Amino acid sequence: MAKYKGERKHAVIFILLSIVWISFLFVESSQPPSKIISEVSGLDKVAHFVAFGILTLLLIATSFNLNGKKAISLFLLPSLISMLFGVIEESYQMYVPGRLGSLSDMAADICGSVFAVFVAKYTMTITKIYNTAVDD
Repeated sequence: MAKYKGERKHAVIFILLSIVWISFLFVESSQPPSKIISEVSGLDKVAHFVAFGILTLLLIATSFNLNGKKAISLFLLPSLISMLFGVIEESYQMYVPGRLGSLSDMAADICGSVFAVFVAKYTMTITKIYNTAVDD
C-alpha cells in the first residue's frame, strides 16, 4: 500500500491559503453585517459554521502536508487553532461598532470546526479504502 508523504510545497500553499482566509474573516468581522445576514434568521450562524469549517480544513491540510501521516494531532491541533481564532474573533467583535460578539456565534464556529474534522476523517478513510483496493 502506498503511503502519502506530505509535501512541504503543498504545506506552504495551505499555510498561505489559511492566512488569506483568516485575513478575510477579520476584514469581514470588522465591517457591519451585510443586509441579507440581518434579514435572514440564522444565516449568520450558517456563515460562521461554513467559515470555520473551511478554516479547519485548510489547517488540517497544512498539518497533513507537514506531517505526512495520520495522527491525533493532525486533527486536534488544527481544530484547537480554529476554535481559538473563533474565540478571538468574537472577542474582537465586541469592540467593533455595529457588531456583537456572541456565544451562539462562537458555538457555530466550534460546530463548523468539529464538522470539518469529521469530513476530513471520513474523506481520509474513504481514500485509504480506495487506495487499498487499487493497490491490491
